[in-house]
Amino acid sequence: ISIINITPLIDLPEITASGTLNYTENEGLSIIDNTITITDADDIELSGATVTISNGFTDGDILELETQNGINGNFDYLSGVLTITGIASIANYELALRSVKYYSNSDDPTISSNSRIISWIVTDANSDGLGITSSMLTTSMINIIPQATKPILTAGNSIQYIENSDSIIIDNTITI
Repeated sequence: ISIINITPLIDLPEITASGTLNYTENEGLSIIDNTITITDADDIELSGATVTISNGFTDGDILELETQNGINGNFDYLSGVLTITGIASIANYELALRSVKYYSNSDDPTISSNSRIISWIVTDANSDGLGITSSMLTTSMINIIPQATKPILTAGNSIQYIENSDSIIIDNTITI
């Protein structure tokens, strides 16, 4: 009788993304990348992911994930990181990550950059007992298309002027 001991190897999960979102200023929530695929040779479930605005992050940028299939997200408005948690199948994580949306509530989302690089990383659930591992990162792109914002002029004064009188202030309550 011969005994063969098989030592399993740890295989990292793999995530690919290739989408580019052309986001117009003041547009609503928009899906970032619906091309995301995930594979993992030695696990059938994932336990988390991070989605990061890794380049171009500007105050007012928001990433959002609606809770689904036991997967939920929490966005940190200071760092630009969406932390995703919940043990679920790889297929359900693909669906969740494909549904991550971007929005900017900034009055000037292109103040520091007219694009954003979005980094994606997934973490397996150690369903094979070999240890938790995370993927290498992959990226998607967001191009921000600025819109001209019309100024708003507010005035509210009325005057009476007599011809050939000295000059007077027409309205000292004007705001722009």
